[in-house]
Formats: sequence, structure tokens, C-alpha cells
Amino acid sequence: MADATKPKTPLWMRLTLFVSIALNVLVVGAIAGFLLMGGPDRRSDRDRFDFGAFYMRALSEQDQRALRRDFVSGLQKEGRDRGAFIADLRATLDTLRATPFDAEAFEAALADQSRARAEREDMGRAILANRVATMTDAERAAYADRIEDRLTELAKRIRR
Repeated sequence: MADATKPKTPLWMRLTLFVSIALNVLVVGAIAGFLLMGGPDRRSDRDRFDFGAFYMRALSEQDQRALRRDFVSGLQKEGRDRGAFIADLRATLDTLRATPFDAEAFEAALADQSRARAEREDMGRAILANRVATMTDAERAAYADRIEDRLTELAKRIRR
């Protein structure tokens, strides 16, 4: 009687199959998430109605990169880079976890974070104004046209 045992599948083949299935699941999940969130036309209201984001997206890609570079440089000069942001949030977490809870300390932390955000907005506004001031008349007119196009599109989406 012949041995009816099936030969074992090589390890490399099993691993390849597992990786392939995992990648397929990731791709399907990403597409499903994208579609469930409404696709590229759906943005949060905060994003839609944020003046800074509205003006920023109307800039050329070159201008957007320059503004981001100037903004990050400004934050670093003031010691308000991402590291400081994370440190502030961690300190606030410590306040939240403290027993007894100190509501005044928590409110003070939120106020400090609001002031820091306002300072970042002020810096962003100044950087944007300076960038627009360096544009030629034609560049500024094209920028205004892109803003108007975005505004028209936003108004259409709101009416739906």
C-alpha cells in the first residue's frame, strides 16, 4: 500500500500566501474606509470653514511648500516645534490623571494651549500676507481666481 500522505507545502510558499492575503485585506480596508468617509469631496466642516486652510489650498504647490517651510522655521525659532506640542499635551495628560483632579490647572493648560495656537495663527497669517505681497499682479489675480473657484465649489456643496 502506497503512502497517501500529502507532501508539506514549503514555508516560503505559506508565508508568501499569508503576506499576499494580508496586503489584499489592507487595500480593501483602505478603499472601504475611503468610500465610507465620502471620498475626496468630503472634508470635515472644520477643514471647509477654516480660512487659513481655504487660502492655503488655493496657493500653488510651490507657494504652499514655501509657506510650510517658513512656518516650521518660525516655530523652531520660537521653540514651539512639534516636540513642544507633544510635551504640552503630555503635561496636560498628567494633570488629567492627577488625584485629586485640579480643575484650575487643567483650565490653565487649555488656556496656554489656546494662546500657543493663537500665536501660531498669527505667525501663519503674517507669513501668508508676506507671501502674497511678493506676488506679481498676475500671480495675485490667479490666486484670487483659485480662491473664487474654491468658494464657488464650496457654495455648491453646501446647497446640496
